[in-house]
Amino acid sequence: MAESKKISEEFFQNIWNDQSFFNIDLQTTDGRSVSILKAGIWNSDEGPDFVRAEIIIEGKLTIGDVEIHINSSDWYAHEHHLNPKYNRVVLHVVYLNDDINLRTRLQDGQRIPTLELLNRLNTPIGDLFDESEAARVATGDFCRVTGKSLNIGKLKSVLEDLGRERLMEKADAMKNLRIRMDFEQLLYEGIMEALGYAKNREPFRELARRVPFASLAGKEDEEIQGILFGTAGLLPSQSQRSVDLDETDKSFIKRIESIWQASEQAKPPTRMVAEQWQFSKTRPGNYPTRRIAAISRLIGNCQESLMMIFLPTIQLSAEAGKKRLGAIRRELVEKLTPAPTGYWIDHSNFGKGLPQIGSTLIGADRALDIIVNILLPIAIVWAEESQSVVLHDAVERLYSSCPKLQDNRITRKIQSQVFSETQPFSIVSPAAKTQQGTIYLHNNFCSSRLCDLCPIINGGAI
Repeated sequence: MAESKKISEEFFQNIWNDQSFFNIDLQTTDGRSVSILKAGIWNSDEGPDFVRAEIIIEGKLTIGDVEIHINSSDWYAHEHHLNPKYNRVVLHVVYLNDDINLRTRLQDGQRIPTLELLNRLNTPIGDLFDESEAARVATGDFCRVTGKSLNIGKLKSVLEDLGRERLMEKADAMKNLRIRMDFEQLLYEGIMEALGYAKNREPFRELARRVPFASLAGKEDEEIQGILFGTAGLLPSQSQRSVDLDETDKSFIKRIESIWQASEQAKPPTRMVAEQWQFSKTRPGNYPTRRIAAISRLIGNCQESLMMIFLPTIQLSAEAGKKRLGAIRRELVEKLTPAPTGYWIDHSNFGKGLPQIGSTLIGADRALDIIVNILLPIAIVWAEESQSVVLHDAVERLYSSCPKLQDNRITRKIQSQVFSETQPFSIVSPAAKTQQGTIYLHNNFCSSRLCDLCPIINGGAI
């Protein structure tokens, strides 16, 4: 079709993000019913276009990734069927189904449905294209707030309100995941995913599902390492990487390899492949191998419950003063930053030394990120299920006390968009809550150009 050649994949991703199609009586190319609950989070990194989408397929809730293409044949043209990063895709969305394959094949051999939107758009594609181009030309990076004098008190209040909405939004996402897993697995998967940063998020998530928390609880640190390294495909015997090993390396590796071979998980087809993991352009202290050593220590120290490491400490926040809240936060960070033992004191990978000997397996910045984005939202769900008003209040008080996290692409964009040299972001005394508010603002308003609904404008902050 001629018009499919003039639209870009990014344009079609916008259609999916805005859900500009009739989400009623949808059917995949192989005849299965589909209903879209959440489009997912637009992914700016390598891998699928949208992550954590929520889709009902044949009456069953499915949570996973979505890949967008103009033509269904692009899946194979882009060689996604050879890339394990796309094994979490649950729906292939295309403008035009130009392929004879009714289902899309993943690298692991599974087949997923394809959804064609050619005749389902709620506005003619030409009109959508013209509107998109007109908006792009007319607005560019324009924002109605940019350059305006800010009422700092009201702006801070708006961002804090949005920050709370962000916390509850994350809690809602955790509730949906609770449908298919218990709290221990939920927290374990969340921490694992966070340890992967952007480059290794997907393989860490896959590893957590291949080796669930219940199969590791109660085991010693080194036994957990053997199972996780072996399942991840990162043991020296599984790797094509050639390394020089000294006697210390050989002794440790022999023990870990032996643990793996004796484990239940060593039976095929459990194992991942080393090529799924990204080591390049990653600091040695953040290598996946050290992150696996970190989660092994956390589980080895937890006495069969990850949740109980943190929940009692969080609950202390309910009546704590400002100084005590700081101490509680530092205690949580300390629990998430275990010191390395044995081999990992001075190694970043098998046979590879560590530039900063003795550094923690998880940094304090990453630990605070886990607290804000994983631990506290899960604690909200726990509080609601247990009907604990005290714990719910404790979470909100602790959340409000957390300092600003490291900036990312979205927070930097909103800061440059809203603030100025004369009224910088620091003027609102930014904490994690206000910073999370900027992310909520971007995801729910700015990215969809909902300027008329902008909370900053409607909240009287300009």
